[in-house]
Amino acid sequence: MNIRLARVTDYETLKKIKPSISDRIIEERLSRQEEGKVEFMILEDNNEPVSFVLLKWEGKKTHPEYPDMEDLYTKGEFRRKGYATLLIKECEKRVKEKGLKKIGMAVNPDKNSKVKVFYEKLGYRHDGGKLYVDAVYNGVEDWVIDLEKEI
Repeated sequence: MNIRLARVTDYETLKKIKPSISDRIIEERLSRQEEGKVEFMILEDNNEPVSFVLLKWEGKKTHPEYPDMEDLYTKGEFRRKGYATLLIKECEKRVKEKGLKKIGMAVNPDKNSKVKVFYEKLGYRHDGGKLYVDAVYNGVEDWVIDLEKEI
C-alpha cells in the first residue's frame, strides 16, 4: 500500500482511477498543490492506482476555517475494501500533524446515503447547516450537506 502526492506525470494514472476526471481539473489541482493550498493524494496497491482524494488546506466556502476533503474516489472494482478509509485516515493524520483540530467534507445525503453512513461510522457529523448546491454535474445539481470531525 502506498499513498503519495499526485505528480505532473500522473494524468493517465488519475484517469485509470476515475476516467471522467478532466485534464483541466487535474492541471488545476496540481497547480494548487504546487502553491501549497492542497494535497492531491493517490493510493496505490501493488502499484495499481486505486483511489484518490483532494485535501484542501483552506477549506471551502461554507467552512474556510478548517481543511476539507473533496472528490474522495475509489475505482469501482476496489470499493468496499478499505481504501477510502485509508485515505481519510491519512488526511486526518496530516491535518493533525499541522496542529489543526477539525476536518470536513460534503456529501449528498439522498443520492449517497450509504456513503454518508460510512462517513458517520468514521466519526463525521452533520454540521447542522442546510442543504446547498455544491456543483452541477452534466446539468444536474449536487445538493450536499457538510460533515465535520474533531480530530
